[in-house]
This record gives sequence, C-alpha cells and structure tokens, in this order.
Amino acid sequence: MIEIYQHPFALYCQKVLVALEELGVPYRSLEEQRDFDRAQLAELWPPASIPVLRDGDRVIGETSIIIEHVAGARLVPSLEARLWDRLCDGYVSDSVQAVVYDTLFERFDERAVAQARERLEMAYGMLEARLAEHEFLAGDAFTIADCAAAPGLFYALAIHPWDEHPALTRYYRALARRPSVARVIEAARPYRHLFPLPWPDDFDRHH
Repeated sequence: MIEIYQHPFALYCQKVLVALEELGVPYRSLEEQRDFDRAQLAELWPPASIPVLRDGDRVIGETSIIIEHVAGARLVPSLEARLWDRLCDGYVSDSVQAVVYDTLFERFDERAVAQARERLEMAYGMLEARLAEHEFLAGDAFTIADCAAAPGLFYALAIHPWDEHPALTRYYRALARRPSVARVIEAARPYRHLFPLPWPDDFDRHH
C-alpha cells in the first residue's frame, strides 16, 4: 500500500488527497506532527515539503508528479489537463498562500498582498471564460486540473470571493459536492482553527 506524508489542512496535500479519493486508491496516511516531523521527513525527502508519497522503494514529491505516478492517463490525459493544473497552482493556490503567509508570519507587506489578489482576479477571469464553455477545466472529464482547482478555490473563497463569476461559482459548487472533494474538505474541518484569517459567516454556502 502506498503511504502519503501530509497534513489534512495543507492546500497542496489536499490536491493529492482529492486525486487518491477520486481514484479509490488505498493509501496509508501519515499526518505531520502526529506521525512525523519535518526533520524526519527530510531524511526521506530532503526538501522536507509535503506531500510526499512512498510507493515501495520509490519516494516522490511534488503534487503533479505524485498524481501522475498514481493515476497516469486517468487523471493526466492531455496537455490541456497539464496546462490548467499549472495555472491553478501558479495563479490560484500560490496567490492564496501568499495572502495567508503574510498574516501567518506577520509580514504585513501590503504590496505583495495586493499583487496576490490581482493574480487571483486575473485567474478568476481565465477560469470564468474557460468554464463558460466546459464542465471541467480540461473538457468534459475530471482531471488533475480539477484536483488542483478544488483546494485552491476552497481557500480562495475565504480570502478573496469571486461571486460575480457565475460559471466559476457553478463549477466550485459542483466540485465541493463531488464525493472525493467533499471527503477531503470534511477531513480538514477539525483543523480550521489553524487558518490565520477569519472564515466568512456563509463560507459553506456552496457545500
């Protein structure tokens, strides 16, 4: 059985967990601070970043590579899927983390936060245009791109809502109610107190 070193509340861990749940792949979950710390992880994977997957003697980091290793063409069927995976990571998830980290580490860099919010607005526009014509980001099937989008948009909704984009709202609502995504969101619920920014009162309105 494969092992995944992760934390349920970590955005990029959730991306991989959604993929594993979507595929129905059995896995053993090792949770940071409960089953390992970063020093122990560094012995296995020197960057000590999560998630990390261990499959027998193979140790694999980086979310997109982990998903491709586990899923192959089932979730990575096309260049389009790869493209939207990278766009969601680079412009949604990384921007979310920039805003969160600014508060978490008390940087209070207003310019950096403003730039991150501008990138989110740009990404929302791209997603809206794409989803006005497609059910999922890579076309008609759920792919790695949607694994990337789900957790990024979950946290983005808390810090920079996009409610003026109807196609994106339709898409997120469908993602949040998809069993694989819903299980990952629910598993992370006990850790919401770790979020350094306030949760909107109506945050779960699409779930």
